[in-house]
Amino acid sequence: MPAFSLHDVVKLDVGAVVRMLAGAGKQRRYIGSMPTFTLDGRDYEYLQPKPDAGPETAHSWEYGKWPRVEAAILLAGGGTVNLYAQAMRWVADEILVQWVADSGSNHSAWLPKANIRRLTASEWDIIEYHQTPENLRSVRWAKRLPGFLPE
Repeated sequence: MPAFSLHDVVKLDVGAVVRMLAGAGKQRRYIGSMPTFTLDGRDYEYLQPKPDAGPETAHSWEYGKWPRVEAAILLAGGGTVNLYAQAMRWVADEILVQWVADSGSNHSAWLPKANIRRLTASEWDIIEYHQTPENLRSVRWAKRLPGFLPE
């Protein structure tokens, strides 16, 4: 067993922990700038509107079986950017989508249903094919062309 060293001790700010736990049930907000992500080398600042309905009315798809969608993300400066995402939850007229930025970090936003189009399995297969490095494509697709999947 290795010897114990004072360098292994972590000092804990008890006051900071108490303040953090006191606010644990409160809704969190971004401090400072809006959330941003990079997609295809371009930076975007996007809105994260809260759903009109309360959390008790939210529904979820079965874990791991989230619909794959094309979503028009609302940008802070106005307008939208289309990207590929997964739909996670829904309320009356809004859907929570989650996508992965170039950095590998996950982002999510509630969007109106009109901003979302469900993709077919073939469309998603083609998207994944193009996102996979060329040297790894043969592992998944072998001699099969991307797309052309039964719907």
